[in-house]
This record gives sequence, C-alpha cells and structure tokens, in this order.
Amino acid sequence: MSRVLITGGTGFIGSHAIEAFLKSGWTVRSLVRDPGHLRWLTGLPVDIAQGAVEDDSDSLMKHLDGCDVVVHCAGLTKARCESEYFRLNADAAGNLARAARNAGVARFIYCSSQAAAGPSYADRAVHETDLPRPITAYGRSKLAGENAVREMSGGMPWIILRPPTVIGPRDRQLLPLFRAITRFGIYPEIGGEELRYSFVGVHDLTRAMLMAAEVNSGWNEIYFVANDTSLSWRETALRIAALASRRVRSLRFSRIVLKMVAVAADASSFLTGQPALLSRDKMREMLTSGWICSAEKIRRAWNFECQQSLDDVLRVTYAAYRDARWL
Repeated sequence: MSRVLITGGTGFIGSHAIEAFLKSGWTVRSLVRDPGHLRWLTGLPVDIAQGAVEDDSDSLMKHLDGCDVVVHCAGLTKARCESEYFRLNADAAGNLARAARNAGVARFIYCSSQAAAGPSYADRAVHETDLPRPITAYGRSKLAGENAVREMSGGMPWIILRPPTVIGPRDRQLLPLFRAITRFGIYPEIGGEELRYSFVGVHDLTRAMLMAAEVNSGWNEIYFVANDTSLSWRETALRIAALASRRVRSLRFSRIVLKMVAVAADASSFLTGQPALLSRDKMREMLTSGWICSAEKIRRAWNFECQQSLDDVLRVTYAAYRDARWL
C-alpha cells in the first residue's frame, strides 16, 4: 500500500485531498501545524504529524519517512505583506521539496494556482506555454513556489497543478457571494463588465491530484485543472440565486470607488495587523481582462476530464453551506 504526505489537511482543498486518497486505498499522513484544530479530519484514519512546512529539514524528513508521494496543498491566501506570502508560499515549498528529495520520496505534487500564470488574454484563455505574468503578490509567490519546487526537487519527479477558482463544500472564499444572494438577493457587479472566469470543483481537483500521484507519464510538467465551462460573475450569481429560489439584483460599483475602498482596506490592514479582505491586489484581480485557463494539456496527457458540471458543483456547495448553517 502506498503512503502519501498531504500538507494543508485542515483546510478546504487539503481535507478533500485526504478523503480522496483514503477512498482510493492510500495510507495518509497529514502534516498539521496545530493538532488541536483538526476540523474535517476527525474520525478519519489519518496519521497526524505535528509540524509545519517551514520547519527545518531534519524535522520534515522525520515526517516524510516511508512516504512515496508528497501532495503540497498548504499555502497562504491572505497576508499583510508580500514577504509573508513568499515565506509560506515560496520558501516553504522549496524547503519541503528539498526535504522530500533527501528523504527519497518518489514524487512531489504541488497545488499552485492560476494566479501564478496571471489573467487570461482578451481574446483567449491562458495556456501553460504562455509566459507567466502574475499581477498580485499572491500570484508572484505561487509562481516563486513553482520555481522553488522545480529547483529543489533535483531528480525527484514533480507535477504542478494550477487550478483557477476552486468551488466546493467547506470553501469560504465564495461564501460571501452565496450569503449576499441568499440573504439579501443582491450581488456585486464591477462596472457592469462581463469578465469571465474558469472554475473547478474541489472533487475534480483532488481527482487530478490522485491521478498525478499514480500516472506513469507526464511528470515534470505544469497543468491547469479546470472545467471547460467559464462563467461571468453575473451568470454565477444567477445560478446560485436559482438554487436558493431567490430573485437577485446587482449592485454596481465603479472602478474609482473600488480603488478607494481597496486603499482604505490596505491602510486598515497596516494598522490592525490583519489581512485585508478587499485589498488593492484583490481589486487588481477583479478589474483585469478575465481569468480563463485552458485544460487541454491535462486532457491530452492523462485523458483527464472534469466529472462535475459547474451547475452540479454549485448545487453541492449550496447544499453543504445550508446544511452547515453557514447561510
């Protein structure tokens, strides 16, 4: 039986990855910073290793003993400054890859982000062969993490997966949108523009991770993992509203207003020490040309197709939010 070490297991994507590997018969070890906050891991047959990806190499090698594969899901999505992003998304990724190589791990899988590649072009989706052009500190740190994994892996095979926006039960990134629609019947619309986004359901993303751990080809490559359907913010809101049987209307915000809000949020973050929800980086993401990526490469390499439609993903997510009393 194969053994995998999964980081970020107490989080949204990592906890689903653990469930997917367990269901497929793998022995799972989870690197957990605080064993007192296991969240979704309670009751699962998981070997809990207390530690952090930025720990020294000797400590990490102890946790990696006997592991065949590493799936690195841990990362920082909100931070007060760029150095925090780089410390946990770039330096720590390279640190873990180096430790995995030295421990004799057979394969390293890094969950990156479309943010590392940057936004799509006005006339087409972004591809893996395009020159990366991240526009946020988060994106730059994830790209640096990709480079660190490749540099530190040596002869250890690696695979980098770049999902766009990930949707599914336990996710809190899109929860404010679901709440605004279900509670108040409104959703934000930015300047009336129909920017389009790629999405992927968390169960399809973890299927890609599992496939990356088991395939015998396509190593040392980067792959986007995304549903073929892209949606505008308005289309997404209308589909959520249909699930909740709510009529919705848009609240339009001009670019000038959004930029003023972002500057104020960043100033507040500096004073309070807490990451800003609507930072200037977040506004930059929302005001760009779009976030569509092509999943053609992973389809050609492994015949990988998303099994869940976006309507199915939204339906399952809405039901999970409702059952958890998050709405």
